[in-house]
Amino acid sequence: MRETVPETALRAVRAMIGAAPARVEVRADPDWGPVLVVTLDAPASAALRANLELQRALPGVPVVVRWAGPTDVGENELAERLAEIARAGGFRARMPCGLNAVREVAEGRENAPHPASR
Repeated sequence: MRETVPETALRAVRAMIGAAPARVEVRADPDWGPVLVVTLDAPASAALRANLELQRALPGVPVVVRWAGPTDVGENELAERLAEIARAGGFRARMPCGLNAVREVAEGRENAPHPASR
């Protein structure tokens, strides 16, 4: 019997990270194409390490690792690790068509509470 893509991915993920993921899926995304989505019963820090390892092993293939454990990293560390994962995969940020980043930032600043009012 022939192995399905998710079964092949599950076997490969187990071999790469040395742990059995709770779930492995290959999802179709209209912008990115096939995306490997792995769910781990682990804290965020472990999931992010696994995500980086998988992304280094699969450059050009979008890999998303979700975690079911606690979020044990701060926002800054999370952002830094996600940027590192994106670089490892060879990905660059994409903006939706019609998005004006300058306007969005300006509006965000206008709507943010003034430091004196905090």
